[in-house]
Amino acid sequence: MLKEIKTAIQKKQIVTIRLNNGDIMQGIPDACTDRVTMRSVYGPVWVPLDEIKHVSRLIKFERKKDPVRI
Repeated sequence: MLKEIKTAIQKKQIVTIRLNNGDIMQGIPDACTDRVTMRSVYGPVWVPLDEIKHVSRLIKFERKKDPVRI
């Protein structure tokens, strides 16, 4: 779980975090110490690591442009 958060921080990826109480949060993590600091649509959020049950990362694939074919 911690590895996924740190990877998302390095690559500036969006994460979805499921908390122990069932709440789901989504945003871009900024820092991870004893808690995760995230930027979400509602503003900055701080989530303690011991409250996180599951982490998912959204990985964007950039599509290469096809060469012009004649």
